[in-house]
Amino acid sequence: MSKKLKIDIRPATREQSSDIASLIMEAMDYDCCQNFAGPDHTLDDFHRMMTALVEMDDSQYSFRNTLVAMSGNDIAGALVGYNGKDLRRLRRRFIEAAKEYLGRDYSDMDDEAGPGEFYLDSLCVKKEYRHHGIATLLIKSCVKHDPIPQGWTPSLLERAGENPLPLGLLVDHTHPWAQRLYERLGFRVVGETSWGGHAMRHMQNPVRCRDFPDDLIYIPYHDNEWGTPVHNDRDHFMYLLMESMSCGLSWKMMLERREVFRRCFADFDAAKVAAFTDDDVERIMNTEGIIRSPRKIRAMIANAQAFVKVQKEFGSFDKYIWGFTDGKSLVYPSHQHTWITRNNLSDRISKDLKKRGFKYVGSIIIYSHLQAIGIINDHRDYCFRYKELIKNCTVVRPLQASPNGEDV
Repeated sequence: MSKKLKIDIRPATREQSSDIASLIMEAMDYDCCQNFAGPDHTLDDFHRMMTALVEMDDSQYSFRNTLVAMSGNDIAGALVGYNGKDLRRLRRRFIEAAKEYLGRDYSDMDDEAGPGEFYLDSLCVKKEYRHHGIATLLIKSCVKHDPIPQGWTPSLLERAGENPLPLGLLVDHTHPWAQRLYERLGFRVVGETSWGGHAMRHMQNPVRCRDFPDDLIYIPYHDNEWGTPVHNDRDHFMYLLMESMSCGLSWKMMLERREVFRRCFADFDAAKVAAFTDDDVERIMNTEGIIRSPRKIRAMIANAQAFVKVQKEFGSFDKYIWGFTDGKSLVYPSHQHTWITRNNLSDRISKDLKKRGFKYVGSIIIYSHLQAIGIINDHRDYCFRYKELIKNCTVVRPLQASPNGEDV
């Protein structure tokens, strides 16, 4: 098979029900399927029942709740999802079918999902199509869409709507490889449960800022760093160096090269970088992966020297930078519906930094820096990080004055 596959994610059709049923059974695990079928019925019997459920409009396994990954005319994988609050209503069809096809009563089944999450019931990729990122594509198709793809059903649209829900799923304890995949995509273990006689982990992928790329390098940065208040001078210098180096380049490139910067710039020890000589500039220029700009490298050394002077004057760079807001993290409701790149606060700080000898510290760079170190919380209000950080933020209304009397 070619290494490069053309994969098209689209809503499933009723005609694909048999193939989808097979994939759902593989996702469920054949032991679980046999457990449901019971000793008097075969996996073929169970497949016939599942095919009937996929064909229905109102079962949890309905084709209307399903996305398929197509490679030409072949189904490479499928994902079934729905709002967790609808589980009991949708599962009525499974209970009825189990009685009809298998003669078994599952009316007392435990709930594997509930209100407050968009539940990924089943996800499977055919063996011959694995290791091509298809599972990742299917999951990302449930994360955000702008515009909404044509043909999507109401159930599939719920995750991509105005008030998206966190994605939820169960992963079998015996499938650690699957858990690692989900963790790379931003899922977190939120509980333990059991289903189909197997021990399961309940995982959720929280709702994040849609403005942020869902690239795997951005997810941990968004979740653990961006907007989190920084009060350590070494971290302050690291973020300032990365922001300054990013001038004209992408932030993703900075994140990818963070460890290269760490090696080149003395583990972000400003005092050591301030003492760098021409030999260090040459050493850095010859480091694999570095941004080979002697002008920027010399500017970082100048910034380290200015940084040390600020530390001596204020006791720490932290006291200096947070002094502009009296130690407060700011959140601007007016920023929720647009992407801001500078404001009066970043203008003032940029101007002051330039006076102190800092380079590559224009207002746009500094605004981005203030977002990174938590002085400005620009997470969207539907984002889980906004909700975690807002309790320690000061809300800034239009024309509100800053602590020193200027409009922020």
